[in-house]
Amino acid sequence: MLDLKRRDGIGIGSYVLRDIRLVKLAWMVPLCSIIAAISIHVALGNARDVPFFISEADYPGLERFVFTIGLFVSSVFLFMLTLRLYTLFKDIGRKNILRTATILGVASSTHLAVLAFANMYDHLTLHVYTSLVVFHGGFAWAILAHFSLPHPNRTGRTVRLVSLFIAFVSLTTMTIAMSRGIEEQRRAYDIQPEMIPLDNLQPWIDVAAPAEFILFFSLLGCLASFSWDIINHADEAKDSTIET
Repeated sequence: MLDLKRRDGIGIGSYVLRDIRLVKLAWMVPLCSIIAAISIHVALGNARDVPFFISEADYPGLERFVFTIGLFVSSVFLFMLTLRLYTLFKDIGRKNILRTATILGVASSTHLAVLAFANMYDHLTLHVYTSLVVFHGGFAWAILAHFSLPHPNRTGRTVRLVSLFIAFVSLTTMTIAMSRGIEEQRRAYDIQPEMIPLDNLQPWIDVAAPAEFILFFSLLGCLASFSWDIINHADEAKDSTIET
């Protein structure tokens, strides 16, 4: 039984997952999983070229196992964090914005679960679709969740705004670079975008891949930034309880 209404965290049967630990797991699990999968991918000599997209590490073998399990577990923690933030701040935050943010967060986390299994080598169309939802939806969730908070913690607010700015620049850079590369290759060879070999797109991947990594890290920064707001909320709840 999942209990989201506990004051100290999420109840999972007899176990309580503290809010601060949940936030840490939400950003540390994907960080460690992706770094591990990429390291294995490179160490085994499976890297197609450098730089490469994060999803290229979802390659048949040990790296795929780490990549898939890591992202799926990450989707569970992200889903739980989305619902927990809504539960914590729905009575004091901007309800309509928070509700929309929650819907986007749930959409992003469920698509991340699908993305964990939809690798780019066997399911390219589904992979591209779920990736777009995860990155764009996650970015929109972070923005709306930020503005839904009535009095965000100063440190958390700063970290979040810097992370969001970097994420926006990275997302824009990645999108423009790949759009130009795909369009140029499509016109040159008159083929559908999904049929273009990645090697042909490498000049644009040289720009888009680093941007994707920066986008990934900045979105994790957004997740981590909510730690300060949760701590603030817990302190305020304690103070109000003592006064009562």
